[in-house]
Amino acid sequence: MKSGFFILEGVEAAGKTTQLRLIGSALGDLGYDVLASREPGGTAIGERIRAVLLDPGNEGTIQPLTSMLLFNASRRQWMHEVVEPALAAGKIVIGDRSFLSTMAYQSYVEGLDPVFTREVCMRAMGGRMPDRIFLLDIPPEEIRRRLTKDAADKTSRYDVMDDAFHARVREGYLAQRDVFPGLIERIDGAAPPEEIARTIVGRMTDIMG
Repeated sequence: MKSGFFILEGVEAAGKTTQLRLIGSALGDLGYDVLASREPGGTAIGERIRAVLLDPGNEGTIQPLTSMLLFNASRRQWMHEVVEPALAAGKIVIGDRSFLSTMAYQSYVEGLDPVFTREVCMRAMGGRMPDRIFLLDIPPEEIRRRLTKDAADKTSRYDVMDDAFHARVREGYLAQRDVFPGLIERIDGAAPPEEIARTIVGRMTDIMG
């Protein structure tokens, strides 16, 4: 069977973690060898960087450029340790976030130069682009509902941002479709989770042939 590299993206509470589990299980049932991993994180070094990046105590102190460079440091390690070996072994790799988050958060919302940010992201990716990025899109009111409902579990510095911030991040994600034409596929993240998973698995198998 053919290997593949896919990324799940979206605003906070869009359902990426749930889909990572559902899609990984469904592809496994179809006989694919699947590796699901998150980013930032996924490696020992990446998890330590993740703790710094998402610590709400760092909000107001950590600079956008610092965040961007740390995200990409974790990303490069993830590509080197996790993604590249798995693809070489013929696996399907599904990532929870990647460079698109950096383009939406640090560039579109926090104001870093998009050309510079994209160049750093591409270097961190090592020239290996995913076959497709599935963007789980939910409207601002649904973002707030989910974050409020799961407030006890939503404690990163991005989870606790205000509604205007999350609306801007969503705008940033949708804007990236023009920056990376043909790479990003919008998925209705408000649909039932099992329906979303079926849709994405169908698209993955179509893309892999």
